[in-house]
Amino acid sequence: MSRYFLVLDAGTGSIRAIIFDTLGNQIAIAQYEWEHIAEAGIAGSMGFDFVRGWELAKRCIRESITASGISPAEIAAVSASSMREGIVVYDGDNREIWGVANVDGRSGAEVAYLKKEYPALERESYGISGQTFALSAAPRLLWLKNNRPSVYEKACYFTMISDWILFKLSGELASEPSNAGTAGAFSLQNRTWDKSEFQKCGLKDLFVPIR
Repeated sequence: MSRYFLVLDAGTGSIRAIIFDTLGNQIAIAQYEWEHIAEAGIAGSMGFDFVRGWELAKRCIRESITASGISPAEIAAVSASSMREGIVVYDGDNREIWGVANVDGRSGAEVAYLKKEYPALERESYGISGQTFALSAAPRLLWLKNNRPSVYEKACYFTMISDWILFKLSGELASEPSNAGTAGAFSLQNRTWDKSEFQKCGLKDLFVPIR
């Protein structure tokens, strides 16, 4: 039996499913544009619509398989990639409760606060993760804590958007190093979370296992 790979790519402007053979040849693709949500009265906000996004992802999967002419049983492995820095937040029952795209810029005040109160923190974090405050998870989660406290109170975990896709497919809430590193609170050297940034920012532990 022939074997194929299915990849889901959640980009900034669209979601697509691509099927490759074992030689890397593209067999089929299905793609749909999606829109991020600007919240009324929240400057720079670009929320991630995980409800509609998942419906579009499923449509891409179905249509790519149909276009390929293969049986789903011939798909040997599935993986996902996504826009860097986009995050999804979950409650204790692993339900999505909040998300932002990588273009979300609502946390300017939080970035300014962190730079003023902890002038060395961004430089220290960059040395560990290679990420600055501009698009990292900590300022956005601090915004959530300051501006949506009832949502933050329910928050138990966060992942990157590519991890969210694999969670929806597998039921396992985890993260993988190549995209987790863009969250900011991650040690590139040790390939695991570095929780010191969250602790200094006054954020609770929202980390999932690294796989």
